[in-house]
Amino acid sequence: MDKNLAEATKIQKPLILHMSANDEYVSPSAQATIHQGLKDNPLVTIYRYEGVSHGFSRMGNSAYRKEAAELARDRTLAFLKQHLGSGVKV
Repeated sequence: MDKNLAEATKIQKPLILHMSANDEYVSPSAQATIHQGLKDNPLVTIYRYEGVSHGFSRMGNSAYRKEAAELARDRTLAFLKQHLGSGVKV
């Protein structure tokens, strides 16, 4: 994603990103580049989760962290409800 930020101007719908601070696949510098490139776009919401690694919200995974996973889930549901309307069941 950090290598394709020129495409960010084409974002036309709301986008939510959940980033794990200790992601083994997305370096801290790549995360900083993504954040910097998208932070001023009102359609993009970025959340960063400290102390967790890639797969933190995948139950059954050794990286699973319940508190961060539940927070990401709650944020995602609120985001969907906000952008899709009250018809979204939680």
